[in-house]
Amino acid sequence: MFDVFWMNVAAVFAIVNVILVALLTYAYIQSWRQVRSGFTASLIVFSIFFLVQNFVIIVFWYVLYTTVSMPIVEAAAPYLTAVNAAEAVGLGMLTRTTWK
Repeated sequence: MFDVFWMNVAAVFAIVNVILVALLTYAYIQSWRQVRSGFTASLIVFSIFFLVQNFVIIVFWYVLYTTVSMPIVEAAAPYLTAVNAAEAVGLGMLTRTTWK
């Protein structure tokens, strides 16, 4: 039961990460419209791949949670939570800096 909690927390962080990356992508597209440079285009590509990665994490964990034996999934959940939380902190800082 406790590890299912961590799976839900990891999912919440993954959703937060999707929102933050979507905000970054929007900001980078707006910047590219004003300053058409290779750097801004690279930021857009980077953020799109990061967005895809976070969607894949959400789908992967949903499929894993519904099809694989629970002890394996539950054992990995706290680690995924830590990774997603660290990513959310980094993305939060980047988003805050980008939107200032």
